Amino acid sequence: MSKPVKKVLKKIFPLPLLQRAQLKVNKIRIDTLDPILFPEENIPHEDFFIQRDEYPFRLYAINSAHLVPRLKEQFTVKKYNWTQDEYLLFYKKPCIIEPRYGWALSTNRKLIYASLGFSRVSYLGKPEFKSKFINDANLEEHEELISLRDTGEENYYHFYNDVLAKLFFLQDNLNLSTDIPILISKSLYDKKYFQYFLSHPYLSQRKWVVQDKQYIRSKRTYFCKPLTHTPHYYSRILDLIRPEDNTLSSSTELRLFITRNPKRLRFIENNSEVEILCKEFGFESIDFDELSLPQQIRLMGQARYVVAIHGAGLTNMLFRGEKQLGLLEIFPPADYFPFHYILMANQLNYQYDGIIGQPGKHPFSGGFRVDIDELRNHLGSLIQP
Repeated sequence: MSKPVKKVLKKIFPLPLLQRAQLKVNKIRIDTLDPILFPEENIPHEDFFIQRDEYPFRLYAINSAHLVPRLKEQFTVKKYNWTQDEYLLFYKKPCIIEPRYGWALSTNRKLIYASLGFSRVSYLGKPEFKSKFINDANLEEHEELISLRDTGEENYYHFYNDVLAKLFFLQDNLNLSTDIPILISKSLYDKKYFQYFLSHPYLSQRKWVVQDKQYIRSKRTYFCKPLTHTPHYYSRILDLIRPEDNTLSSSTELRLFITRNPKRLRFIENNSEVEILCKEFGFESIDFDELSLPQQIRLMGQARYVVAIHGAGLTNMLFRGEKQLGLLEIFPPADYFPFHYILMANQLNYQYDGIIGQPGKHPFSGGFRVDIDELRNHLGSLIQP
């Protein structure tokens, strides 16, 4: 679908409705057209340095006994048998990397599924069809590349968990030369949080290839996917923070309610009621969209208790370090509740609780409501001595 068509549809239909429709279309496409238009390149197991599957919830037990029933059911290890893969592939043949998603295609134009960490998810699109017929004369050539292109590369949470972690993973397993160029998308490169970390020597001393609209051919390419939610990577992220922004030693113990603007896709319709209640418990309301990354780092480094809507801003709990933190996550109503932050909080030995909101007045606006009495009870439990 072209960008102009998407813009028109967004003006006519609510974004959540379009997302649901797109997901259904993608699922049908994956079972029908994709195997024909974009067949998979077969890569022998022996070509991988690492290739294995693991159960994150079996590696890191979740304390779920105190959670509301629906969250408890989902986050119980015996019932939550979600697996993920970990791999490291040095693809020694030439491949073409298309700009839209970062898919790599073999010389016979088959998709290299290991080129993207979550390449089999139903919400990921396939390359433009013209990728199969791109003129070799129009390719940007590289002898060797490390590809950090990934499914969630533009998301703040996934930058830490799925992109930056790849560098740590490669360093641990291959200790590659810093002279090997690293491929990232222009959309990630332009993010303020990437530019912040780029000032650190760990990243600034590397050679970056920024992919915008150009197709790239690499003769030898490293693709990898570490296990996500890996605790020993968290401290390495903290090492990249500028000293003047690192307030982890501060004795200040703030109470923060991280809110979201109604212009965002996920927001609380009765936010004013929630803010009044949070203020009653000593919480200050903050919108991270209005703060720079250094400001977010400093605030979370000082926060003893945090209440927040589920979203990428919760990744900032990392900056509390080894000090105590109590987190109350507010989920919008849904059939599925992402586990990212309960798992991260448990790995960091933080106190965690979660509540589920109620449907809002406009089901496709992204808004939902919070039961004030329920919130009051959970706030009381969160901050009790």
